[in-house]
Amino acid sequence: MPSASQAEGRASVDSVTDADIPEGVSSDAATSWPSRELIDSYLGGTHEMFAWRPGEVVEIDGEAAQAAARAYRDVLGQYASGVTVVTTVQGGTPVGMTCQSFTSVSLDPPLVAFLPMKTSRAFAAIRKSRRFCVNFLAADQTEVSNTFASLADDKFDGVDWQPTSAGMPRLEGTVGWVDCTVQDVHEAGDHYLVIGKVEDLGQGDAANPLLFHQGRYRTAE
Repeated sequence: MPSASQAEGRASVDSVTDADIPEGVSSDAATSWPSRELIDSYLGGTHEMFAWRPGEVVEIDGEAAQAAARAYRDVLGQYASGVTVVTTVQGGTPVGMTCQSFTSVSLDPPLVAFLPMKTSRAFAAIRKSRRFCVNFLAADQTEVSNTFASLADDKFDGVDWQPTSAGMPRLEGTVGWVDCTVQDVHEAGDHYLVIGKVEDLGQGDAANPLLFHQGRYRTAE
């Protein structure tokens, strides 16, 4: 009597046409294949590269976890936020990353916070330099956001910027910026919570900010 996995394999092969079978593979090969559950047990389950925020992709293991992650993203995606590029300098080279998770924290003293992924190479540079500049992107800077969310080697190629008084890259064309020193870093799940003390700040030339809502860029207009 065939096992449950063999029966499942035969049911699957019945729906396969000759055109679907690679050359050299027997038409009844599926009857000897292990079950999907057994394959997943060897591979560690099903995996999905899950897009969370601009520049942030997380590997989610298992169908139940993937469903929960999608529900979490869909609900939290109802909350619109601005889009920033956080920059620093490492060894004389400008470094930056797109970051949607940014907020003001305190007025006295003036504190802000952002949350990079623990795997962020840009944050490794920020942590080493202990300084950063948060650039608030304007409505026409979606390409800037995409560039700094990418894995490009030179994200500053074609991007106009000027150094702040502390030497941090301040991007041109933004709605505003804050220049900070790192005050505290806390672990927060798969992210870090970075508290920065604002040392300098200013408004940019642009009027309308770039927003992110329901997985898409938006504008305030």
